[in-house]
Amino acid sequence: MIIYSIKPPSFLLLTILLVIFSGCSRTIEEIEAPSYDYLPLITGKYKIYAVDSIVYNDFNCSVDTSSYQIKELTGDTVLDGEDAVAYKVELFRRENNTQPWQAIGIWLEKIEDFQLQRVEENQRIIPLVFPVTANKEWDGIVYIRRDTLVPIAGGSIDMYKDWDDFKCIEVDAPYTSPISLQTYNETALILQVDKTNNIERRYSLERYAKNIGLIYKEMKILDTQCKVNGAGLPDCQGNSSDILSCRTTPWEIKAEKGFIIKQTLLEHNY
Repeated sequence: MIIYSIKPPSFLLLTILLVIFSGCSRTIEEIEAPSYDYLPLITGKYKIYAVDSIVYNDFNCSVDTSSYQIKELTGDTVLDGEDAVAYKVELFRRENNTQPWQAIGIWLEKIEDFQLQRVEENQRIIPLVFPVTANKEWDGIVYIRRDTLVPIAGGSIDMYKDWDDFKCIEVDAPYTSPISLQTYNETALILQVDKTNNIERRYSLERYAKNIGLIYKEMKILDTQCKVNGAGLPDCQGNSSDILSCRTTPWEIKAEKGFIIKQTLLEHNY
């Protein structure tokens, strides 16, 4: 009969085993919940904006410039079309401080899957994703077809053509409003699109302030055929111009269809 003797493990072997098993221990990291400070959704809060707009109507070759005020009031919560809780945003308009507010519509806003989703005129857009960090990119119009035609004065325009991902290009940056002269210590700047070619301009950006929300918005959605009149000046009813000379003409002058909007926060109760 052969007897096999089993020797106790040496001190060196025990040390190796302890190192191996200690290296396999699991580490559980706690992930901090993202902050939603850049868009607080609170019933009863409002924001009043000054709006300057230029509308180019190629149907009658007119340019309409106007200024007015818009009020956004966050209302009660409701269930949206996806049975998710959303906040109503009631919209009002007046021409100046002496005029009464007139109701003009209702939007919906909700935060879902770390995204701010806003439904404007039946179009769902994602203006922000959380946490808000510099250089973050996302598809802000994933719910909108790129070939959607948006109604404007004189017809419609291919508003979302060539839009790519949104990008946060500034975060926690100070900003002073050129109109109200109000200084905000921490703001985030979101570039939604910045595209141009010989006949189309698509530009949109938004700036948000912590604990308030949107404080500035600018959009340039413009088309042109580079037409000029007999004097060689931009004129949507004229003849097609030389594309090379058209390139140097500012869009505010050569635009024939579309709009420019600048929206600046004047007052709020946050």
